[in-house]
Amino acid sequence: MKAASRPHYADHMDDVEVPDGVALVASYGDLTRVRAKHRRIVLMQHGIGQSYGDRNPAYPGGRDNDAVGLFLVPGPHPAERWRNAYPKARVEVVGIPLLDDLPSRVPDGKITVAVTFHWLKHAQNFYRNEVLKLTDEFNVIGHGHPRAYGLPRFWTHNGIEHVASFRAVCERADVLIFDNTSAGYLFAATGRPVVVLNSPDYKKSWDYGLRFWDAADIGPQVDEAADLRPAIRRALELRPEDVAAREAALDMVYGYRSGAADRASRAIREWAA
Repeated sequence: MKAASRPHYADHMDDVEVPDGVALVASYGDLTRVRAKHRRIVLMQHGIGQSYGDRNPAYPGGRDNDAVGLFLVPGPHPAERWRNAYPKARVEVVGIPLLDDLPSRVPDGKITVAVTFHWLKHAQNFYRNEVLKLTDEFNVIGHGHPRAYGLPRFWTHNGIEHVASFRAVCERADVLIFDNTSAGYLFAATGRPVVVLNSPDYKKSWDYGLRFWDAADIGPQVDEAADLRPAIRRALELRPEDVAAREAALDMVYGYRSGAADRASRAIREWAA
């Protein structure tokens, strides 16, 4: 069985086959709901597997995940965290099923800039005024983390089209601006440029890996609002050094960029046998 309390959790388990007697979840919240009735539980990491150096149960290496017998992760960073925290459990790097069917850009003669924010509003509060100014040069569409409940109204209130579906964003956008959300890495994995927004609340002394800071060079990084527009123009140039940096960052995040559902299904079958 699969247990997903939110659509984006279900998206991370697409096409993964689960044998009888096994429960597959993609979040800590769903884990807490199934562990009372199921003894064989698999956790499929949603997002890129970012962690923050603590034992928050919702992130790789977090406490209170003892009921999980198999962790399926997109890349080496969360794999190491789970292995260190739960040495008796099995951990498999499988990639992420979402990468298998994200659509390509459908040409429409426009340069479209998509902007997405995490539900934590650090960067949103810092950059939102500058983002609104972009409409004088680009076609701008707005997106957001599924838990960023106020973002749809923010976009529409300010005359920017809100695009709820990430797949639709991938069909329409030439570049994606993001802060701390896995959507930026998914979009970059389609071969298109991204711009990375750094909030003043993000400390350069952090050493959490991936977004902070090993894989932050996935696109031009912006530390000041006034630098956003030049960063977009640079990203659209697709400079060879920026493309190389993007690919290096993606290699840190994803152990595989295709075949995740089959790989995950196989890992579950072998573990459950």
